[in-house]
Amino acid sequence: MAPNTPPPPPPPPYEIGATWSSSLTTDVQLNVRVRAHHFRITLLTAHFSSHPAILQSYLRHVELSDPEYIPPPSEEDDFPSDPLDAFYDWAVAPFTSLFHAIPPLEKGRTYTLRDCLFPPESAYTLRVEGDEVVPAPYDAGGSRPVGVLLPASSPPLRDMSTVRVYRPEDVRVRLGEDAVAVPTYPRKVYVKPGCEDESEGEGEEVLCFFKQMLAGDVSTTVTELATYAKMRAAGLGDDVRVSRLVGVVEDEGTGRVVGLLLGYVECGNRTLVCAASDGKGGALREKWAGQVRRSVEELHARGIVWGDAKPENVLVDENDDAWLIDFGGGYTSGWVDKELVNTQEGDLQGLQRIEEFLTGLSKE
Repeated sequence: MAPNTPPPPPPPPYEIGATWSSSLTTDVQLNVRVRAHHFRITLLTAHFSSHPAILQSYLRHVELSDPEYIPPPSEEDDFPSDPLDAFYDWAVAPFTSLFHAIPPLEKGRTYTLRDCLFPPESAYTLRVEGDEVVPAPYDAGGSRPVGVLLPASSPPLRDMSTVRVYRPEDVRVRLGEDAVAVPTYPRKVYVKPGCEDESEGEGEEVLCFFKQMLAGDVSTTVTELATYAKMRAAGLGDDVRVSRLVGVVEDEGTGRVVGLLLGYVECGNRTLVCAASDGKGGALREKWAGQVRRSVEELHARGIVWGDAKPENVLVDENDDAWLIDFGGGYTSGWVDKELVNTQEGDLQGLQRIEEFLTGLSKE
């Protein structure tokens, strides 16, 4: 670099997406959202083998970013507390000029799930040139499918009269003033009840929670849709605090269910685990235990199973009321025994252990 030459600007702020890796190799795929553009960056160990120092640095990042990595107590690392952030910072540094070329977010524009789930995409890798790593176009075979393709035995969504089907472009995502990118994992979204038929009028927007479905979530999606259909048919009262299905988002081009729209619980992502541990006192814990029990009993009275009963699947809202969520089935070791999965007996076992968990905190 010539004297007095200013350093290059840092990459613009970006949002981290999914990180794909395998226990069989040290190759990794990083996903970065820059404004409204998706960068898929496939890192191959072989590309760094010609430069031992760069290879060592790369392999160290891979090791530290493994979710199961636990450093020895005596080890001191130069990396910040979040190794995944450090890995991404290292990998995206060579992309500065490419990132800056992406147009900024449009002020006042209405973004939708279409922008979030199906953004324009560029595929790259990193290669060694001299003592530096540089971006190079690289397509490892296309993007992963978005959403779940329901089995042929499932009834088509449009034949299910109790389920309203939305398209990704029907679901709006509001960006904050400080947003740096269209979100990779949108959660708080809005729909207009008349969006499927313009003749119905605009109506007022309804706030929903968007639960995104991944390609492997087939059985979970089928179970969850069936459970929500039972809830609608049962006519549960408002005092039964369970998440309710507002609609399903389907991509017409692929026929895949990309996610569910659920009634939004204003909770700030506060689960029963967090709420019960913040020192608010035994009276609230007794209230939550009673609310969870009542909701489970009301479901069981109508032949509906919660499934995967545990404190993490209970949200506590801003009014300190407890809501049951996640009706896709399954179980979590320590809360429900495997042989009781997806049964009322399993729910009751999980309920008892939740109550024991709350009682134990009250005694501390």
